[in-house]
Amino acid sequence: MISTKTYTLAGILLIFSGLMLFNGCSTKKNSFIRRAYHNTTSHFNVYWNGMDNMRQGLKEYHASIKDNFSLILPVYNYGDRANASKIAQYADVSIKKASKAINKHSMVFNHREYVRWIDDSYMLIGKCYFYKQDFPMARRTFEFVIKTYNDSEIKYEAMLWLAQANIQIGDYNRAEPMLDMLLSKITKGEAPEKYEPDVNLTYGQFYILQQNYDAAIPYLNRALELKLPRVMRTRCTFILGQIHQRNGEFEEASLQYSYVVKNASTYDMEFNAKINLAQCYDSNSGNREFIIKKLTRMLKDEKNKDFLDQIYYALAHVSLKDSDTVTAIDFLKKSVTNSRTNNYQKAISSLELADIFFSHRNYTMAQAYYDSTMQFLPKEYPGYKDLMKRTTTLTDLVTNLQVITMQDSLQQLALMTEDERNKVIDQIIGKVIAEENIKKQQEQARQENLNLFGQNREVEPVGGISSGGRWYFYNPTTMSSGFSTFMRKWGRRKLEDNWFLTDKSIVVFTENPEITDTLHTVPGDSIQGGSKPLVKSKNPKERAFYLPDIPVTKEQVATSNEKIIESFYQAGFIYAEGLRDYGGAIDCFEKLLQRFPENKYKIQSNYELYQLYKILENQPKSDFYKNLVLSQYPESDYAKLLVNPNYYKDINARQSDASRLYDDTYKAFTNQQYYMVINNADQARTLYRSDSTLMPKFDYLRALALGKIEVVDSMVVAISNVIKDYPKSGVKPLAENVLAFLGTQKDSKGQPISTDSTTVRDLTEKLYKFDPNAVHFYVLIVNSELVDVDALKVKISDHNSRYYDLDNLMVNSLILDDKREMVTINNFDNSEKAINYLMGIRDSKYIFTRLENAGDYFDFIISAENYPVFYRNKDISQYLRFFEKNYPVQK
Repeated sequence: MISTKTYTLAGILLIFSGLMLFNGCSTKKNSFIRRAYHNTTSHFNVYWNGMDNMRQGLKEYHASIKDNFSLILPVYNYGDRANASKIAQYADVSIKKASKAINKHSMVFNHREYVRWIDDSYMLIGKCYFYKQDFPMARRTFEFVIKTYNDSEIKYEAMLWLAQANIQIGDYNRAEPMLDMLLSKITKGEAPEKYEPDVNLTYGQFYILQQNYDAAIPYLNRALELKLPRVMRTRCTFILGQIHQRNGEFEEASLQYSYVVKNASTYDMEFNAKINLAQCYDSNSGNREFIIKKLTRMLKDEKNKDFLDQIYYALAHVSLKDSDTVTAIDFLKKSVTNSRTNNYQKAISSLELADIFFSHRNYTMAQAYYDSTMQFLPKEYPGYKDLMKRTTTLTDLVTNLQVITMQDSLQQLALMTEDERNKVIDQIIGKVIAEENIKKQQEQARQENLNLFGQNREVEPVGGISSGGRWYFYNPTTMSSGFSTFMRKWGRRKLEDNWFLTDKSIVVFTENPEITDTLHTVPGDSIQGGSKPLVKSKNPKERAFYLPDIPVTKEQVATSNEKIIESFYQAGFIYAEGLRDYGGAIDCFEKLLQRFPENKYKIQSNYELYQLYKILENQPKSDFYKNLVLSQYPESDYAKLLVNPNYYKDINARQSDASRLYDDTYKAFTNQQYYMVINNADQARTLYRSDSTLMPKFDYLRALALGKIEVVDSMVVAISNVIKDYPKSGVKPLAENVLAFLGTQKDSKGQPISTDSTTVRDLTEKLYKFDPNAVHFYVLIVNSELVDVDALKVKISDHNSRYYDLDNLMVNSLILDDKREMVTINNFDNSEKAINYLMGIRDSKYIFTRLENAGDYFDFIISAENYPVFYRNKDISQYLRFFEKNYPVQK
């Protein structure tokens, strides 16, 4: 039997439980029962679930982020938009959970919150937006917490995260005062000491992201003095090692790296600490053999098969510190060859090789490695534009030098007997076959490694470049029908064997053993033999591939000599103007005069030699060429300029002379002598600045020439200046047409070329208005004949449900014309949210993989106001110019 006392207690508990169920959901009255209910429910039913979900997301998020150990690491690596998309679906769920906790369980009476998990819910929402890289929303949330919970300790955590958000978007002016205030409060005892480690770490992040590395040192050291988790302690120590290494403080850096090697939580960190430790080698310390032995052992370790490029790079640095450049070059080449997954390392190793060859004036090799560097070097790299300019200049130089070498070799072949000529050609064919066999073996090795390791382990040869002084045809990898033709047809290529051959059949593999093992000859192969003219073959393993290019008639020899003369002259200007290598320029002009004393550039060449020797302060030689011009060509403008340095100023009023210089400039442009065009235009700027009829023409030609020898941006700027400086000139329409044409073209990534022409800008701005706060749509235009638009919409809806479930996005489609259809996603509150969506969806292989195989497609964001204008206009290129100018989308 149940006692009366027990029965009474059970009844009381039952009644209490009923009251909880009846009254617990209400937040309108402040009672103990209601507070207990909402505190318990908000914590365990909502907030805890949101936090647990976010922890799972952060685990995947952090696993997707990779550090670039070639750069000084940030204290906190939050990755990029692609990494943020990994956590977006988790963050959205957590935001829902936290919002539910706030909406259903918040109890505010007399401006006081009685549910302790509400402020934590707001912080969770702010952190979710932060990790999604929606930093404006994160900032607003943290600012709300600071203002609303000013009397709570949680405001200090919000201040810390607010500073982090400002740092991540580069708003350092707002981040620094917040950190200063927080550190001051901690120092005064007004804020808990537990925040001090994170404040110092955030200061470190603040300075590192601004590349003010030395300023970060004291904060990182202070953080290490405090209690840090092992992973963060190791990371900070590694960063300090990097900074000390950068400053040349190798002993201090070595101490830091030694600690990391013993305590690293990941193999990547341990490996890079070992590599950097080796690079801190001091040639005076006497530990060279130990370092070499250690690095050599690392080469043999199977765990390091994907890090061979970095090990060879470290070995190269040891050799450079020992002033052993030859060995360093060998190691750097191996670094480039073995760089399979780390394109940044490939770029840095290629760049160091290029710099070494450039410093030794081996411009052919330097050009090859600079070209390879530009394939992989990110555009954010310091000095990227200067490197691009140097690469272009060296490419022009090597082009001219190869023309000279090739034409000389062809003329030597022409002087041989038929048997001698065929013997040489057969030797060349043998080398081509040998190279094909090597390439085939490398491909087989790559396939074997692919099967063994489950990934691409191809051996990527450095590339064969002819060394100076070698006869052209004895190194078939340098054989080309013209580097300029290659650049126009094929663009830039990775550094590998035969990378610059215009006929790609040279490196095509064939499965026919007779082709790869047998020399192919045509009966009666001869320049003049046979009953019919010899047709040039496309197969480099046939004599007919080479014979038609050999100059045997007087006309052919004259044409060959003209090519040599032109290339010597152009190379001389490139040496002088592009490289400031006056010795190389002198060598070109003097060889030109020695080999072709009566060439069409003899006066100019003598005058250039006078100027070059004057720059080098070689007065006897300078006087020699000055007197030669004065004595042999006294009536030339160059002689008059030598007699009277103000000669061109004196003839400023003579339009005929100015016209003659312009005619020469125009002729140089039509002959693709772009450096001469720039030189003449610069000369005209000095002499004829007041001549308003000719200067626009000079500047217009100069702008076009810049577009030929530099990046297209240089031409855009120069053309825009012509339009701006000469608004009433006759060349203005021509310049506007050039910019309009560029606006319809695409760069190497398939994106429209952006132009800054005021005219082009006016045309688009008349149609479109930029309002970043307006409602925006995302638009994807596809070829409806090749793409199943309904299936595409389903994929996009899946993507939105997974990553943007909170945004209630709608997917619609509309026919643009008879072949294209527009898929529209709406609505986004402003351009910033639309840009974030654009960058996120572009990373989706699920959506875009098949689109890339279905012809051209275009995607962009557009405001609700501009949308109907675009639909009426239907000019995609025109809107893309407006889009590229106004919306800062990361590539």
